[in-house]
Amino acid sequence: AQTDSMDLLHSAGVNLTAHLQAHYRGYEGLFNLASSVADLHTPFFVFFPVWFHLRREAGIKLIWVAVIGDWLNLVLKWVLFGERPYWWVHETQFYGSEPAPVLRQFPITCETGPGSPSGHAMGSAGVWYVMVMAVLSVASERDHSALFNRALRVALWTALCAVELIVCMSRVYVAAHFPHQVVTGVISGMIVAEAFSRVQWIYSASLKRYLLTTLFLLVFALGFYLLLRVLGVDLLWTLEKAKRWCVRAEWVHMDTTPFASLLRNLGTLFGLGLGLHSPLSSGSHSGKRGHSAPFRLGCITASLLLLQLLDLVHFSSERELLFYLLSFCKSAAVPLITVALAPCVISRLCPRQGKRQK
Repeated sequence: AQTDSMDLLHSAGVNLTAHLQAHYRGYEGLFNLASSVADLHTPFFVFFPVWFHLRREAGIKLIWVAVIGDWLNLVLKWVLFGERPYWWVHETQFYGSEPAPVLRQFPITCETGPGSPSGHAMGSAGVWYVMVMAVLSVASERDHSALFNRALRVALWTALCAVELIVCMSRVYVAAHFPHQVVTGVISGMIVAEAFSRVQWIYSASLKRYLLTTLFLLVFALGFYLLLRVLGVDLLWTLEKAKRWCVRAEWVHMDTTPFASLLRNLGTLFGLGLGLHSPLSSGSHSGKRGHSAPFRLGCITASLLLLQLLDLVHFSSERELLFYLLSFCKSAAVPLITVALAPCVISRLCPRQGKRQK
């Protein structure tokens, strides 16, 4: 009975995907853009540098929410064993002798991990929740009228809902997720972000705490993986499906595997701890209140430029362990550049701009 109900749910999702692909092809560019922006690459390489130098606490919380949310997403995927439309439609017996719906695939379709909940929907929901709350926090410190604050709140939450709707539609459109998986992802991401709005210790965490947290998340994930392997559960069962049913082999990317995602996120968290406690960043955090607007703008510009150069670096996936290690190091460099290197460079070039003009 449970299998039948899931087949019905999956078939309804496939029908929706087929409907979107048939009637919303004109929005294909928007959907592809939404999926790309919803990937955690964008928060790490774009949103974090901007927010950290505008409001340090918001930048720190953004990283924690994104990393912990994606780690939780990985664990949930291992537990829930979610199918993906682009392979389910080929393997299911639901349609019997009837022809199964034909779903188009795209370069971003062939994710290699389980499908539930959607990582794109979960990550984007958490990140945008953090940014909306940050804007509202800034607005509350200004002397605005109650009407303005109410209108701003309505506008921001409406924008968040619109963004998440487009992200969810995009993930269904490219046949990477079923509708219930993206809805679950959005709800989960909001819960993680709201939980971290009540956590204060992350803003003063020591380097030791960052290191221990990174190790705990890594050991827990690896231990959970090995435990299930001992119990006879293959958590990499989706990789074979992706390779079998993806219409083009080059669309199956190693960086979409669960362990690649895990090490990228842990590298980012560890890099944030290194950056915050680096000698280079001593006295140069532009997100603090005492720095001038030109200094902050310089840090944002330098961070974005340096990160774009870093993003040009790609690694071969032929040797998996080396690929994972280099991915970890590259991810650690992202917050390190933003938090320590860029402010240090700007403060050396423009020492007077590092402090508020008296």
